Amino acid sequence: MDDRTSAELTALRARAYGPGDGLVDDRAALDRLAQLEELSLVERAPTPPRSEEPHPPDAAGQPVRGADPEVSIDGVLVGGDAEEEAAEPRPPLIWWTRRRIAAVGALGLVAVIVAVAAITAAFTYRLQADPREIAVLQIDPGAEWPQMMGDRRDGGEIFEEFYGLRALIQTQAPSFSAVEVCMSLIEGSVVTGRSSYSNFYIGACGAGEFPATVSMLVNSTAPDELQERFPAGTSLQFILRGDELAVLSSPPAPAVLDEAADAG
Repeated sequence: MDDRTSAELTALRARAYGPGDGLVDDRAALDRLAQLEELSLVERAPTPPRSEEPHPPDAAGQPVRGADPEVSIDGVLVGGDAEEEAAEPRPPLIWWTRRRIAAVGALGLVAVIVAVAAITAAFTYRLQADPREIAVLQIDPGAEWPQMMGDRRDGGEIFEEFYGLRALIQTQAPSFSAVEVCMSLIEGSVVTGRSSYSNFYIGACGAGEFPATVSMLVNSTAPDELQERFPAGTSLQFILRGDELAVLSSPPAPAVLDEAADAG
């Protein structure tokens, strides 16, 4: 290896093993680095002693196999005793080879696919879990706790308003079970104004692995905003999912629509 080739190898090594991404995005440089590394290893490998005497011909006058003169192609000996040298184990190449880079890249691609699949599953779960889901409410940290609900216990939270309704959760420890989370639906205006038990609609508690869930029908006692958004007889269900509140909707039965039309 001449000085120019040696300098090229040194520069490629600095790029590959130095700071940054190395030669991952430069395929041509990677191929050249692998070629020069192999050439360097071949040149450093000990050369077997050559026989002083030429190989004698066999009985038919033909040269003995392996007696052809050695020819060097890209630093690799062919002909002569090349077959004997090929049988010997070659020195191990450096770890930064094209094959290993491809393997690492494949593992990285698998990791990316798994991560994307997990994120996609997390975002599409709610839509795939129940096609009747129409909204997901978040906790409203600035909402005032209504006096009608008593003292705000640990874990008490209020969710965003939903067409005149507010859902709030509280924790309690009943005597017959462990700590439970209970949900109540109240009139949204009582969060910022005066409240009384007449503003309370319905409530329910969770049990073990089953989350707190409240179901209701839209009727004349519902807030005006809710009646304007959903026809009478619409079923609504509020399901607590961690720090979120999923809202499901089911249209009214045909008999309920007929009754509403007759009343109108």
